[in-house]
Amino acid sequence: MNRILHIAMREFASTALTKGFIIGGFIVPAVILVVMLAVMPMLMNDTGPAIVGDVAVIDKTGELSKDIQHRLSRETLQSKRQDHVPPNVPVGTAPDAQDAAAVISTVLDGSVPDLTVIPLDPDTDIEQAKKPLREGAADEGGLLALAVIDPDAVVSQTETGVPQFGGYQLFIKPKLKDSVQATIRSAIKASIREARLEHAGLSPEQVAALTTIKAGQTKEVTEEGERDSIDGLNMLLPGGFLILMMMAVFIGGQYLLTTTVEEKASRVVEVLLSAVSPMQLMTGKILGQLGVGLLIMAVYGSIGVAGLIFATLTDVLDPMTIVWMVAFFLIAYVQIASMMAAIGSAVNEMREAQSLMAPVMAVLMIPYMLWLPVAMNPSGTFATVCSFVPPVNSFMMIVRIASTEPPPTWQILTSLLIGLASTYAILWATAKIFRVGLLMYGKPPNFRTLVRWIRMA
Repeated sequence: MNRILHIAMREFASTALTKGFIIGGFIVPAVILVVMLAVMPMLMNDTGPAIVGDVAVIDKTGELSKDIQHRLSRETLQSKRQDHVPPNVPVGTAPDAQDAAAVISTVLDGSVPDLTVIPLDPDTDIEQAKKPLREGAADEGGLLALAVIDPDAVVSQTETGVPQFGGYQLFIKPKLKDSVQATIRSAIKASIREARLEHAGLSPEQVAALTTIKAGQTKEVTEEGERDSIDGLNMLLPGGFLILMMMAVFIGGQYLLTTTVEEKASRVVEVLLSAVSPMQLMTGKILGQLGVGLLIMAVYGSIGVAGLIFATLTDVLDPMTIVWMVAFFLIAYVQIASMMAAIGSAVNEMREAQSLMAPVMAVLMIPYMLWLPVAMNPSGTFATVCSFVPPVNSFMMIVRIASTEPPPTWQILTSLLIGLASTYAILWATAKIFRVGLLMYGKPPNFRTLVRWIRMA
């Protein structure tokens, strides 16, 4: 036992006390925290140069050019930006994807475009009008966009049944900023929409009043009082636990793979095997890198907890969730680390290990791809089955535990027992590969050879 602990301490020190690990494990998280709290707000408020150019409009309805000109004037756009209102999106209407881009631009893009609307004759040749779009770049000014509005965009030409309206077509200069495109589209759509309402004998203000429902900020009622609800938090929290656990498992396992390959390539492992058995060596290395994984999880987990404390959301974090995460982390880590150790003992250099990493990467990537459907319906059949299927059950169960519908205790304990049983099976197989592979040199083995090693060891 003393030899195993000595190997574990050596393994931990050779990884955790290096400059690279200190920089990546401590300095990088500190820099991320500083960037999130100090630098990011300044970058979000940074304004780039305003886009200056012309927007040509071929209005075949003969009614919309002046209104579009007003909506795209710098004064109108500036007032909308100051009020944090998406430009020209009528109140009471649900924005589509293009309007959503305009909403985002009011927050992320501090510069207001300086657009000059040029009405063209309805009979203008469209191909001739598009030629200036091929000249120069979008940031050099000139004609930036050409809008062609159908003659029936405002007044339907169908006499019976449900009215059928035309629309518009927008031609733009290559690489025109998305926010500018969204602003132009939003202005044209709003102008067409209000013109249709007027022709139907409806006031846009009345329609907005009828369709607008004022709702106050959603509040969460806690024992400490009320607070604003954060949309999406119940979905992000399980994902945060999953990513934290996956990161700690993968980094610890990756270090184990690297040190095993290096020791085998440098023949240091032959010296070690003269003092300890292969099983003692593998156990010590797994325990040593386990400390590295726990350290990483503690550092990055502390950042997450600090964020919840800063946002006064500590009550969303159940202490038992942390306890269960540590338990499932230990199971997941031993499974991944033992596979990494087996791969490291079977190859002679890191390049050869890549061909054998497919099973390990599958164990790590499958939970990442499935966490969203599991978090959306944590009590469903699919989520329940995933939390009992090794070796991904540890990751899936922590997603369910951190969700809004935690599983019953018997399911958690059952998943733990399944994880322990599968861990024993994986350790049994990988220990045989480790014992044979440490002193095997030459051509790297394939999966068939690994299976033969398991049978013969």
